[in-house]
Amino acid sequence: MDNLTSKTIFITGGAQGIGEATARLCAERGATVILADMKAEQGEAVAKSIGGNASFIQLDVREDAQVNAAFMQVKEKHGKLDALVCAAGILKGAFQTPEEMPVELFQMVQDVNVRGVFLCSKYATPMLEATGGVMVVIASGAGVISPSSSLAYGASKGGANGLGMTLGAHLAPRGIRVNVLCPGNIVTEMKLSVDIARAEMDGANVQDAIDRANQNYGVPEGMAKIIAFMVSDDADYLRGTLFTR
Repeated sequence: MDNLTSKTIFITGGAQGIGEATARLCAERGATVILADMKAEQGEAVAKSIGGNASFIQLDVREDAQVNAAFMQVKEKHGKLDALVCAAGILKGAFQTPEEMPVELFQMVQDVNVRGVFLCSKYATPMLEATGGVMVVIASGAGVISPSSSLAYGASKGGANGLGMTLGAHLAPRGIRVNVLCPGNIVTEMKLSVDIARAEMDGANVQDAIDRANQNYGVPEGMAKIIAFMVSDDADYLRGTLFTR
C-alpha cells in the first residue's frame, strides 16, 4: 500500500511505542515522516532504521519555543505538512491517592499530555490549513470512558479528548480534520510499568503480569494501522473520537 505517498507527517512520541510503530508504517506506505521526541539517541536510531524518508527532531512538547522552532524547521525543510500525530504522553503516579500525589507531578503530566497537544496544534495549524491536512490526538479509554490507575493521567487524557473535540469544531471550517484516538490496553513501556506496579503492590509475580499483558493486550503495530488510515485521504469522511481494543 502506498496511499501516503507525498504526505509529510509529524509524529510526537516517535521514539518508541505507538509513535514509533506509526512512523515505521507511514514511511512504509510512502510518507515522509518527522519523528519528534525527548529521547535523542533512541529517536535518531529509529529514524536511521526507517531510512531516507525519516528524520528526527529532539523536542520537549511542553516548551513553546522548542515546538515553534520544530515546525519552522519542518516548513523550511519540507515546505508543507499534511498530518500531525500527537502521540507523546506520560503516565506518572499510578495508584497514588490525592494526598500522596505531589502537585508538581500532577502538573507535569498535564503539561506533556495536554499542553503538548495544544502547542503542537498551535504551530501546525497554519501548515495543515494550507494542505487541507489532518490532526490525530492520542487520548485513551482511561479518563474518557473508564478510570485510570493515575489521577493525573486520567485527568490529562480526558483533557486531551476534550481539546481534540474542540479543535475539530474550530478547525473544520479551515479544512482541517481532527480526530481523537482512544487506545485500550496496548503493550507499551508505559502500560507495562502500570501492570508491574500493580503486581508489586499485590505481592504477585511480576513476570506473570508481563506475560499476561503480552498474551492479552494489543500491540503498537495494530494502532499504527489505524493511525495510518486516519491520516490518509481514504479517511476523509471520518469524524470524532475512535476507540480501540
